[in-house]
Amino acid sequence: MTVSSSSPNESAAATAANAPMFCANHPDTETYLRCNKCGKPICLKCAVLTEVGYRCKECIREQQNIFYNAMTGDNWIAFAVAGVITLIAWPIVAFLFSLTGFFGWIIAALVGSGAGAALAQIIRRSVGRRRGRYIRHFTLAGILIGLVASGLLSSLLFDSFLPFFSLGGLIFVGLALGTAYQTLR
Repeated sequence: MTVSSSSPNESAAATAANAPMFCANHPDTETYLRCNKCGKPICLKCAVLTEVGYRCKECIREQQNIFYNAMTGDNWIAFAVAGVITLIAWPIVAFLFSLTGFFGWIIAALVGSGAGAALAQIIRRSVGRRRGRYIRHFTLAGILIGLVASGLLSSLLFDSFLPFFSLGGLIFVGLALGTAYQTLR
C-alpha cells in the first residue's frame, strides 16, 4: 500500500490547474491558453503569437497605441492634402497618358508607385511626422474624392471625362493608392 504525501488542497489545486477554461471573447470555446500579459483565457482565434508568447488582441492593440501620437485633426489634414493634390495632379497625369497612347500603361507602372510615395511624404510632413492609426484611411478617401472631383470638374469645363478607366489610369491609381497606404502605416 502506497501512501500519498499530497494534501487534499494540493490535489484540488492540481485538478483546478488542469481544468479547461473558456475563452473570454468566445464563451463556448474551451481553451487552455492564457494571454501572457493580462492572464485572460483566450482561444486560438483570439491569440496573437508574439516574440514573447501568446497575447490577446486587446493587449496587442494597447501596445501598438504607444506608437501612435497623431492628434484628431491630423486625419482631416491628411484627407484635405490628399484630395487637393489629387485634384491638381490627376489632370496633368491624365493629359500625359493621352499623349503616350498605347504605352501609357508602362509609364503608369513606372511612375504610379513613386507618385504614391511622394504623396505619402507630403502628408507626413503636413501632419508634423505624427503617426495615426487612421491617417492612411483618410488619405485613401482623400485620393478617391480628389479623383472624382477632378473628373467632374474636367467634364464640366472641357466636356470630356478624364481617362479614369484607361488601363494606364487604373494602373497608376492602383499603384499610387497601394504605395501611399503602405507608406503611411
